[in-house]
Amino acid sequence: MNLSPAFGVIGVLYAVFTIVLAGLAVYALVLVIVFLRLRITELKQARRPKDDPLR
Repeated sequence: MNLSPAFGVIGVLYAVFTIVLAGLAVYALVLVIVFLRLRITELKQARRPKDDPLR
């Protein structure tokens, strides 16, 4: 099985592109989780009344 060098270059570029795309997806997922956790704690604090003894 003899493949041309162009196929090898395209394969490497495709692998790099796929890895970068997967990395960006994981990064976006982590950002969404972090910001959602911050927003949930912010909403919980806003819901708690000012004279709550737990505060």
